[in-house]
Amino acid sequence: MRATAESTVVLRPQELRLKRRANSDAWQIHYKIGSHKKWFRVSSKTKDLKEAKQVAEDLFHEARVLDKRGLSIISKKFKAVAETVSNRFKEQLKAKTGKKSFADYFRAIDNYLIPFFGNHNIDNITPALIAEFHQWRTEQVGYELKASTQNNHNAALNSVFDYAIEKGWMTHSQRPSLKNTGEATSARGIFSTDELIELQKFIQKWSANGRSSITRNLRELLGLYVTFIACTGVRPGTETKELKWKHIQFIQKPNMRIIHITLPQGKRGSRELVARNELWPLLDKLRDLQDEFKRMTLEELVASKSNKHLFRTRDGKIPYNLVNAFGDCLREAGMDKGDKDGRPRSLYSLRHYYATQRVLEGMSFGLLAKQMGTSILMIERHYSHLKPLMVAEQLAGDIPSDKTAEAEEIRRYMNPSPVRADVMNLVGITTGVYLPLVEQNLRATKELKEELNKALISTD
Repeated sequence: MRATAESTVVLRPQELRLKRRANSDAWQIHYKIGSHKKWFRVSSKTKDLKEAKQVAEDLFHEARVLDKRGLSIISKKFKAVAETVSNRFKEQLKAKTGKKSFADYFRAIDNYLIPFFGNHNIDNITPALIAEFHQWRTEQVGYELKASTQNNHNAALNSVFDYAIEKGWMTHSQRPSLKNTGEATSARGIFSTDELIELQKFIQKWSANGRSSITRNLRELLGLYVTFIACTGVRPGTETKELKWKHIQFIQKPNMRIIHITLPQGKRGSRELVARNELWPLLDKLRDLQDEFKRMTLEELVASKSNKHLFRTRDGKIPYNLVNAFGDCLREAGMDKGDKDGRPRSLYSLRHYYATQRVLEGMSFGLLAKQMGTSILMIERHYSHLKPLMVAEQLAGDIPSDKTAEAEEIRRYMNPSPVRADVMNLVGITTGVYLPLVEQNLRATKELKEELNKALISTD
């Protein structure tokens, strides 16, 4: 059996003892309660042995009572526990072993949970205090957070509680139930093709009128960014932030060239998509923005597998985000009041535009879900209403004569070629370059050449 050190005083064998460390005059209380297998440690805050013994006995008896009542034996401040959990999330994200949602969790802890709960004991977070937190948070941001955001906050708070229970600083019975008082996220507003073309025309003037070169450069990049999202359906920010030239590949097919894009990070990690060939001039415009690439063709740049980011301003800077710039743009263009149904529009509305166009073009839900990196269920939930209407009108051989968005969508479905033209027009108005016929349709180009040759021969 290991001998007890001279600095250790046993008060209750295997239950309570005092120990004084070499670098401290104060006695430290070590105690073990009931079924707990680990020793709890706390300072007696005195160097007097007699006084330390009394403090230890009082603490031991109080701890036994708490244990019998099913309460935590040691109480910790919320801030100390929450900071540990937040740092764990950050470390896992840095090591790329954590989930993307961990970023939402540590921000919730740092910006909301610690500022409010920080000085409270972790084992004394009551339902009444949770209700106060909801009111405080609403006052801080000026509005009720959406249900999805509140879910992230609740998940972060539960992570803090889980760690506290694991360490014995609170019990399961002390965990308060959490509520979500936010509204479900409403559907985002939509853009029509005409609206996007008008928006692009505005952005070109808006860019030229910027007071500084920094502003003009940012607005110029925003115009290209908007069209890129509308023509690819990628998630703005999430999937574009780390997109680089090395992630783009050109694959030549018999009738056209395919633009293959690997998105390095997204909602569920990396994924791949095939971009429309009409995107070619847009990529070439992004290349032309950078002095270092001006002497290269687009093919040469893509083949070089450059590690440079795709979305950079003329001065080579990577914008932190384009959300605020897009919001300013909508306000200046008079489009900030929402769509025809009053739903607010955001950069994500461009992703919705892409999905709608592909459905109108006849793309299957399965292929569209794969292309957009989402589930078939999600596509069906948002776009299944289109197909029955369109098929019914197609079978009836009649298109509604009114000018509603629904009638316009049906017209597009029955004649899908204008949908393809929409993409070309959008890219064209953005870049000033319209894709040559040979890039649009190699077969049609050959047929046109043959007809022209016949015409020339007949005139001879």
